[in-house]
Amino acid sequence: MALDLKQVESFVAVAETRSFSLAAERTHTVQSAISAHIAALEARLGRRLVARGRGKPVSVTDEGAAFLVQARRLLALAEEMTHAPPLRRPTLRLGTTVTFALSLVPQALRRIAQSDSAPEVTIRTARSHGVLDLLDRGEIDMALVLDQGPRPNRQATLPSDLVWAGAPPLNWQAGAPLPLLFLEDARDLRRHAFAALDREPGITAALRTAPDPVGLRARLAAGSALTLLPRVALVSPLRDLGADLNLPSPGVVQISVYGPARSAPATALRDALCSALGDLNAAPTIG
Repeated sequence: MALDLKQVESFVAVAETRSFSLAAERTHTVQSAISAHIAALEARLGRRLVARGRGKPVSVTDEGAAFLVQARRLLALAEEMTHAPPLRRPTLRLGTTVTFALSLVPQALRRIAQSDSAPEVTIRTARSHGVLDLLDRGEIDMALVLDQGPRPNRQATLPSDLVWAGAPPLNWQAGAPLPLLFLEDARDLRRHAFAALDREPGITAALRTAPDPVGLRARLAAGSALTLLPRVALVSPLRDLGADLNLPSPGVVQISVYGPARSAPATALRDALCSALGDLNAAPTIG
């Protein structure tokens, strides 16, 4: 059976004051309670800690003196544990695409870190449909992806301009087919790109695909192709080259936050993600 800290506290008070009555005043109790605590502690330890008798001053036995060192350490540790901050912050698992993990998410994490009660956020990346699969299986708590249409647990939706993203100087001559590069399954972004180019019949395009988002970014950074990205996903050396190349506006895409949790940490993360998109002056539609 573990030691009773109240009994240990009573013993330390008696040992330091050499008085049951003063120990009672110090611990805000009565003398009979102090006596009971000492007796119970001695019975628990199987040793005599305090020498006392009628008309004799209270003293600590040799075994009591040895235990006093341990008792003080025990009370100090208990005090430290009582006032120590929580060892762990609440943890949230965020799923998103590599594109957003490299651009929007760091801004949101910087915002949420300013709060004393900020949750610990772990991040998993996958393609948009894969992220939502993780959410459906309960392997993540929140998802940040291009909007996938009406589905349960959509918490926020915000618009973002699409831009022609590439790294200058682009290896392209006017009149030649525009070198476009998309992920193999980026059907929505390809649709936006070709819908915009259809409004400019003088521009043709050469479409290439990439199997991996990191590899795609490497090719874009080399200046060998363009792609479509939400403006908030632009990270150096990529920039919006649409105006430089006289390309038509590709329109707007919706970015959504999904997640069933309505806890305070989840709400804080959702709000941080929405605030990170605030540079676009886009008011989120919550709910």
